[in-house]
Amino acid sequence: MKKLRRSWLNLDHAVLHLAPQVWQDWLSYPYSLTQYIERRTQKSVSVQVLTDKNQLVLNDEQDLFPRSFSRCRVREVYLCVDDTPVVFARSILPTSSSTGINRDLLQIGNKPLGEVLFKNGKAPILMRQVTEIAHIGFGRRSLYQLRGHPILISEFFLPALLEKIVE
Repeated sequence: MKKLRRSWLNLDHAVLHLAPQVWQDWLSYPYSLTQYIERRTQKSVSVQVLTDKNQLVLNDEQDLFPRSFSRCRVREVYLCVDDTPVVFARSILPTSSSTGINRDLLQIGNKPLGEVLFKNGKAPILMRQVTEIAHIGFGRRSLYQLRGHPILISEFFLPALLEKIVE
């Protein structure tokens, strides 16, 4: 698993199989992560908003977008089951991606971003990468296209997630 540490790798079949089997479905799941957590835990997911404001984006995040931008909204949340954080998510929403047809993103509050992103089924994934962070676990980041505009979502699966799964 050392190959995933300290870097993001584009997700493909070979990279996926570097991760332990228990995480493979989580890393590659193409639909709403919130709904998947609810299905696997048989519990509702709540969203704890940590931050939701305009701020600087990391260089490696900016590099994933097809065009550079000067303004963006960064939203960081915990997805929780029974008030326990099971996923940390960081969303990068360029200003152009959350206006016009996508203005509903500005009113999301403590709802999951997936409610907007997967409203009409599967959202197009332009790119997905995975990583492993020591003492935290596995993460994935996906560049989605929402009604023609890019949105980057990074999700880190916290150890408590596995404790909540109902087999």
